[in-house]
Amino acid sequence: MALQSMVIWGVARVMKGLPTAAAPPIPRHRFIPALAARPALAVTLFILVLTVILLAVMQGSLSPDISGQLWIADRLRHGARLYFDISEINPPLWFWLAIPVDGLAAALGVRAEAVLIVAIGFAALLSLLATNQLLKTYPPELRSALLIFAACILLIMPLRDLGQREQIALMGALPYVALIVARREGRRVPLWLALMVASGAAVGFALKHYFIGVPLLLELWLLFCLRRRWRPVRPETVMLLMGAISYVLAIVTVTPGYLQVSVPELLLAYGASGAPSLNYMIRPAQPIWVLILCAIALQRSVAARPLAPMTAAFLIAALGFFLAWLIQHKGWPYQSIATTGFLALAMALSLVDASRTAFTRPRMIAIAALILPLLLCAVPTQWVPTPETDIAPALDGLEPGDTVAIISIEGRTAWPATVGRGLRFSGRRGAFWIFAAVDANALGRHDPRIEALGRKIVREAVQDYRCLPPKHLIFTPGRASPSVTSASDNPLGYFRRDPQFVELLSHYRRLDRRGDFDAFQLVRPFDPMPVDMCLRAS
Repeated sequence: MALQSMVIWGVARVMKGLPTAAAPPIPRHRFIPALAARPALAVTLFILVLTVILLAVMQGSLSPDISGQLWIADRLRHGARLYFDISEINPPLWFWLAIPVDGLAAALGVRAEAVLIVAIGFAALLSLLATNQLLKTYPPELRSALLIFAACILLIMPLRDLGQREQIALMGALPYVALIVARREGRRVPLWLALMVASGAAVGFALKHYFIGVPLLLELWLLFCLRRRWRPVRPETVMLLMGAISYVLAIVTVTPGYLQVSVPELLLAYGASGAPSLNYMIRPAQPIWVLILCAIALQRSVAARPLAPMTAAFLIAALGFFLAWLIQHKGWPYQSIATTGFLALAMALSLVDASRTAFTRPRMIAIAALILPLLLCAVPTQWVPTPETDIAPALDGLEPGDTVAIISIEGRTAWPATVGRGLRFSGRRGAFWIFAAVDANALGRHDPRIEALGRKIVREAVQDYRCLPPKHLIFTPGRASPSVTSASDNPLGYFRRDPQFVELLSHYRRLDRRGDFDAFQLVRPFDPMPVDMCLRAS
C-alpha cells in the first residue's frame, strides 16, 4: 500500500502541474516522499513485491510458447540436439536463455516456471536501475513515478505472455533508448554503464532478427539530430556489433541445424502460417496504439512545444517494434507487447513534459491512454483452452512420467497441458505447423518439395513414436469428414496415408471419444528400435 500511495502521490504532483525544476523540499519525516526521493530503492521494493505476487498468483504453467521453451531447455540439458532431435523454427538464443532457468529449477527441486518468473523480475529490475542512471535530468520524485509505471509496463501489461521474446526485448531496449537520448543531449555516460546497457540490448534485439529495425532507427535519429557531431563508433555500437557477430558464429558452430534444417523449412513453408488478412491482426492493443498517439498529439497542441528528446526516442523505438509486428504478419497478441510498452512510456513522458500546462481535456485522454495498456493483462488470450480445444479429457488415465504424443498444427494443444501434468512428450515436434503449408500447396501451386516435406514429417513422427512409444496417441479434432485427407482438417486421415503409420496404429486401441479429440491407447508393445535410429534424450 505504501508503494501504491507513492505512485498516486507522484501522479498527483504531475497532474497539479508543479514545476519540476523548483520542486519544494521533501519532508524526510514522511515515508512516501522519502521513498520517492530514492528512485532506485523505490523501484527495487516495487519489483520485489510484484515478483512475490506473481509467484503467488501464477502457480500454473505459463503460456504454451513458454511451456514449450522450458521443455526444450530440459531436453537440451539431457543431451538432445536442437533442430536435429528437436524440431523448432525459432533461433537458438531463446532456448539457451532457458537452460540455466531449467537447470536451477532442477537443482532447487521447484518448477521451472517459478524460476522463470523470478528471472524475469530480476531482468526488469536491472533494466529499470540502468534506466534510472540515465534519467538524471528528471527530479527524483518524478523518476520514481516514471520507473514504477515502467515496472508495471514491463511486468503487468504482458502478464498473459510472461517470458515472451517481445517482453525481453522491451526490457533490453528501455535503457538503450535512454542511453541514445543521453548521447543526443551530449551527457557523459560511464563506460561500464554504456557496456552493460548495450549488452542487455544486444540480447533483446538478437531474439528476433525483426528487431534490428529498432537500433537502426534510433541511430538514424541520432545522426539526424547531431549531424557532424555524430560518432558511429561508440561503446554501445561496438558492443552491439560484437554481440551480433558472436551470435552468428555461435549458431554456425553450436547449432548448425538451424541453418541446415530449420531455415530451409521456414523458407519453404512458414509463409502459409501468416494472418489471412490485416483485419485478423487487429486485437485490443491496436486501438490503444491509436488512442496513445492521439493523446500525445493533443498534448503537444496544448503545450505548443516540440516533443522532448526522450519522448521522441521512445516513439521511434515503438515504430521499430511496430515494423517488426507488421513484417511478421501473424497477429499473435504477444507480438504487440514491445510496441504497446514504448507507446505507453512515451505517453507517460509526454504527460510529465506537459506538467506545466493547465489541466485540460487532452490531459484526461492522456490518463486513459496510461491506464488502458495495463488492462491488457486482463484480456483473454487465444491460447486459453475452450471446450473445443481443451485436451484434458484425452489425457485422463495418464500418470506423471507417462509418454504422450499429440498431433496438432498448434503448439497450444500440447503445451502447457502435457508438462503441467508431468508427462513425457514423444516426438521432435511440439506442433505440426507445416501442415498448413501442405494444405495450401495442395490447393495452389503443387510444389513437390512441400508435398515431400509433409510425407517426411509423417515418417519422422512414426520413427519417433517407435523409439519412445506414447501411451496415448492423440489427434486434434478433425473439422472435415473422415474421407478428407487434409493435413490440417483431418490429421488422422492424413497420417493414415502412410503404411508405416497404419502398422504403428495397429498397436493401439481407439478410446471412447475424449472431448473433441481422437485418442488411442497403447495395448501391444513394439520391438526395440536400434539406438542409432532414435533421438537423443528421448
